[in-house]
Amino acid sequence: MAPPGQDGLVLSDSPLSADSTSFNVEEGDLIVVATDGLFDNLSDELICKELSNLKDRRYESIQKLAHSLVEKAHLLSHDPDYLSPFAEHARANGIDVRGGKPDDITILLATVELND
Repeated sequence: MAPPGQDGLVLSDSPLSADSTSFNVEEGDLIVVATDGLFDNLSDELICKELSNLKDRRYESIQKLAHSLVEKAHLLSHDPDYLSPFAEHARANGIDVRGGKPDDITILLATVELND
């Protein structure tokens, strides 16, 4: 939602337009929750490739992975020559765009663990 007094001056989505889903999880699953700043700049394939580099489930390793994803998305968001997922989607809809999409990038990684 736009800040007070900024209606019409800022492109924004209401909370009602957010995706919502439910799914079953299993022990060992890694869950990624992120803003569009990640998904507009990194393809699902690139994200999965980065996630596959996680060797253990220690807090430090997960934090390092999240930081790596944010850095990659941030760098590509400012690359005018990168054909980002956002640009690909725009082109598929008749809008001639190239480059990343600068945006806020927030990532939450969580692992599923059973308590004994």
